[in-house]
Amino acid sequence: MTITYRAIAGLPLARVFAITLTIMSAPLAAQPAPYDSAKPLSRATLFAPGTISTGDYDSHVTFTPDGREIYFLKLAPNFSRWSIFVSRYKDGSWSQPEVAPFSGQYQDADPYITADGKHFYFISDRPVEAGGERQSHHDIWVMDKTDSGWSAPRHLPAPVNSDADSYYPIVLKNGTLYFGSERGDSRGLGDIYRAVPQKDGSYAVENLGPPVNSSAGEYEAFVTEDERSLLLAATRRPDSLGDYDLYLSHQQADGKWSEPVNLGPEINSPARELSPKLTPNGKYLIWMSCRVPALPAKPQRRTTAEVLKELRAPGNGLGDIYQIDVSSVPELKPPTK
Repeated sequence: MTITYRAIAGLPLARVFAITLTIMSAPLAAQPAPYDSAKPLSRATLFAPGTISTGDYDSHVTFTPDGREIYFLKLAPNFSRWSIFVSRYKDGSWSQPEVAPFSGQYQDADPYITADGKHFYFISDRPVEAGGERQSHHDIWVMDKTDSGWSAPRHLPAPVNSDADSYYPIVLKNGTLYFGSERGDSRGLGDIYRAVPQKDGSYAVENLGPPVNSSAGEYEAFVTEDERSLLLAATRRPDSLGDYDLYLSHQQADGKWSEPVNLGPEINSPARELSPKLTPNGKYLIWMSCRVPALPAKPQRRTTAEVLKELRAPGNGLGDIYQIDVSSVPELKPPTK
C-alpha cells in the first residue's frame, strides 16, 4: 500500500491463468480451501464478514498455501497506523484476528506469502540496525518459514530498497520480485519494478516502463508465476472509475506488457480498490474495496442500536475484503474470435 495515496504468447488469457494456477495449486487439489465458496461467486462478495471484513479498515490479504492462515492489514482511516494481523481457520471458522507476532511495533503493511509457503515478505519503517530509530520511509523485509513459525525479519539489500518508499512485494518461486516504488526514475506518482536475483545475492532492478507505468500512479502489481499476467492497482489513469482502480495486463508475443485494461464496475467502484491477488488455488480474485452500498429508496427509521451497528459494519466506507470467481470477471476470460 502507499504511505499517503497522493492525494504464452499466443494463448488466450484465461488459458494462461488456468495453466499457471493449476501448476501453483496442484498440491492443494485434494480438498477445498477454507476460502472456497459452496456456491458460485458471480458478484463481488464480502470475505468472512464480521471476522476478516469488519467495520475496521481491513485490507491486503495473503494466505498460506493451504489457505488455513490469513494475514492482512488493519489500518487507521487516515493511514496513520498500520499493523499486520493473523487469523487461522479452525473448526469451520476463522479465529478472531490478532496482531501477528512480528508486527504491532512499527508501521508494517503489504504482507505476501510465497506460493511455496517458505517466505513471507512485507514492508515496514522499522530500523535497519537493531536499536536504531524507525526509518522515514518503508522498505521491503522478508522472513523464512521455520519449525516454530517465521524467522526474524531480514532487510532486503539495495537496489531493491532505497531512500524512497517501496510497496507491495510479490515474489515468485524463481525469486523474481515485483514491487511498487516512488524512487527517482518513476514516470509518475509511483511505478512498478521488477528485481531479478543474481548469483552473488544481489538484485538487478528494472522499471517495467510503459504501458504498465505511466504519468499516473502505479503502486501494486500481482504477477502470475509464469510472469505472463499482471494485476495492477493504479490511480489517476484516464479510464479510472474511482480513487484507485484494478487493471489487467498480459505479456505479449514480443515479451512486452499489453496496455492495462480496467477490470470494470463489478470490481472497481467510485471509491478505492487495492491489493489485487489470486487465491492460492487460482479460483478467486480477492481484493480490498472501500465501496458503500446504495442507500435504500424507502428507508425505515432505525433505532440507536441499529444505526451504530450499521456504522460499525462492513460497507461503512472503510476498507473491506472482497472475492469473486475468476470465471465471472469478463476481462479475465479469453478474447472472442
